[in-house]
Amino acid sequence: MITRGRPGRATGAYEWGMSRPIDRDAIARLLEGRFTGAPGPGIVRGGRSEALRLLEAYDPSGYGRGRNHLRGPVSRLSPYLRHGMVSPVEVRDRLRERFGADAARLDEFFRQLAWRDFFAKVLAWHGRGLEDDIEEPKHPVPRERRLPLDIAEGNTGLPCVDGMLGELYSRGYLHNHARLWFAAYWCHFRGLDWREGARLFRRFLLDGDTASNSSSWQWVEGTFASKPYFMNRENIENFSGGEWCRVCRAACPFDKSYPELQRILFGASLAPLAGRGGSAAAPGPAGDGLAGPEPAMPRAGEIVWVHDGAMSWESPAVRANPGAPLVFAFDAPAMRAEPPAWHRVAFMLDGLDDLTARLGRPVEVVAGELAGAVGRAADAAGAGVIHLDATAEPAVAEAASRLGERFRVVGHAVAALAVVEGEPRRFSRYWEKAAPQVTGRRAERGARWHR
Repeated sequence: MITRGRPGRATGAYEWGMSRPIDRDAIARLLEGRFTGAPGPGIVRGGRSEALRLLEAYDPSGYGRGRNHLRGPVSRLSPYLRHGMVSPVEVRDRLRERFGADAARLDEFFRQLAWRDFFAKVLAWHGRGLEDDIEEPKHPVPRERRLPLDIAEGNTGLPCVDGMLGELYSRGYLHNHARLWFAAYWCHFRGLDWREGARLFRRFLLDGDTASNSSSWQWVEGTFASKPYFMNRENIENFSGGEWCRVCRAACPFDKSYPELQRILFGASLAPLAGRGGSAAAPGPAGDGLAGPEPAMPRAGEIVWVHDGAMSWESPAVRANPGAPLVFAFDAPAMRAEPPAWHRVAFMLDGLDDLTARLGRPVEVVAGELAGAVGRAADAAGAGVIHLDATAEPAVAEAASRLGERFRVVGHAVAALAVVEGEPRRFSRYWEKAAPQVTGRRAERGARWHR
């Protein structure tokens, strides 16, 4: 348990209402063994204030032409969207305010923004089912559930793959096109299970989540698409500016035509390169293993649970309860099973610091099994009601359900980019209904909706 504010004279506890930056060293000690990398400053500044700064500075004029290029004019807003520091609706509305109804400038960016809304609906429909195949695989390639050592070390011998891994591990970022390339390499060229690749991305990507991450991996695998996605060297070289290919001396597995790769990858029983490399063991699940003093919450009948998808002072739950104590919980069992990189932790701590500075009151940070940790904070406050922004993220939704056995849990609705009923099966069908709500215009008939 980490409390906030300044030390009291007698007890050493912290007095409620004094807002200071979170003690990163104390958080690191609390979460010891549940993250990778060395504690320290984050690599990208988190928080709603930074999200708004980026949004104000972004001009999507060249997005439609350049979005697939690794050095293209992307917004870099995805980590802030993932953590609820800014919402897709806010992004859409602010860009409309700045650029009016300039369809050429905005429509392609809005369409890509809608993929996040689509994937959120996929998660809401499937829940935990999104962590397994949604559809039958479209090809016979077997899938091994392991993390090969050469990938874990970023040393596959392929400059493009190692370059992607280096950026993932050191910066917590990969351009969307590079994510698709790497996922195709993982699934089709290495014959590895997409679920292990999704775990790897969740651990290191600043925007790693269940909805967009797992849906995208299944899109590449072909278990949430009509066919698997794959690429060749020409595609990589073109959209990367040739930076890796110029220095490559390896026997390139991608240097073939698409028909040749189609036959090699999906016309045989084994994917090329499958089975090479050692295996890096992943830690198994465990209890929270955490003990400490009870949270030092002020007495209050209601609290707000600020979860990791709602880190904003514009959160509906925060806005509806301006005087309620705030609590944030790290999911210790999940972190032990799937240790995130420290830069992911630091990004969230930035968000909490920003929230504290804006509201002028602290956020109580606890760790443990989610329902138990939040429940202990509510008990410490004497609260009978817990407010949170409603979410389909399984860990939070399941914890909220368990908390509902002891408390009145109020889930506050978050504005959706589009309202589309029924099972979300394909983006093209979703977009036909969503486009008028997102862009103000009907979707173009016959358009190709590639990622």
